[in-house]
Amino acid sequence: MGHPARLSLALGNFLVRRRRAIALGSSTLLFIAIFTGSAPKEASATIPAMGGAAFPATEKLPGQKGPISTQAPEDRGLYYSVYKVAKGDTIGAIADQAGITTDSIVSFNDIKNTRTIQPGILLRVPSQAGILYTVKAGDTIDSVAASYSISGDAIIDANGLLSATLDPGTPIFLPDARLPSFKLREINGDLFRWPVNGEISSRYGWRTDPFTGLRGFHNGLDIAAWMGSPIRAAMEGRVADTGYSPSFGNYILIAHHSGYASFYGHLSVIKVRPGQAVALGQVIGLVGNTGYSTGPHLHFTVFKNGTTVNPANLLH
Repeated sequence: MGHPARLSLALGNFLVRRRRAIALGSSTLLFIAIFTGSAPKEASATIPAMGGAAFPATEKLPGQKGPISTQAPEDRGLYYSVYKVAKGDTIGAIADQAGITTDSIVSFNDIKNTRTIQPGILLRVPSQAGILYTVKAGDTIDSVAASYSISGDAIIDANGLLSATLDPGTPIFLPDARLPSFKLREINGDLFRWPVNGEISSRYGWRTDPFTGLRGFHNGLDIAAWMGSPIRAAMEGRVADTGYSPSFGNYILIAHHSGYASFYGHLSVIKVRPGQAVALGQVIGLVGNTGYSTGPHLHFTVFKNGTTVNPANLLH
């Protein structure tokens, strides 16, 4: 972890005041403030009471022995500090140190894969937990609030909105909102679990074909394992296809959320059928040596919207 003092290095701050009287008046200004920075303002020196009044310094509350303090905690609103990643840092640890959620840092920095975070890069660390959200056509304060199980009033206050109208394409801050769990799993690189216990015998990418000796692209991972070892669904989904091919022998194709699919080849036994729903970790077949194979192993491929991706970046 980096030194906590670095979190106080405010290279750029933006302020979103909660009081309507000093609201920014437009969520567009919030977007500008996020990326240009503005200094936090000082809070009122009195404690607001019901109806907008303030307690006099001499007034006592029931059971209070002395006068009430007129010094309110500083209201710095929403701003961000800049943190320089050190060797050994993780997004989760940085978030814990700042007292916010991992989702907050991921959202404010538009992180696509937390495994790619390297020492020396600068991260925006917001002062409050929440995420940035880009308004879509048809969105309303109530619909956005309901989607993220937060208060509509909190959205209005946090963004200094003077009306409930949202302009499509405008980024707004959603206090205490969390990213969808599936999305966070994808970003953290733990979307899929290892489908079988074994050792990687061939990785994703260009390689020399073991039969022809020619260079070719290997679109998955080969995982060597004992004959008959259980193969498990790497993610929950529905079986799209099963069958036999000369290249992959007995195979299974499973469709998942968000355009993902996983393929399992060279099986000795298939234990599922097309259309069947499968749970994460459910046994779907057994390791074999069928098809174009030099020994018992599982060929495992991951697709995203029909294109193969490196499974190693998504497995945990």
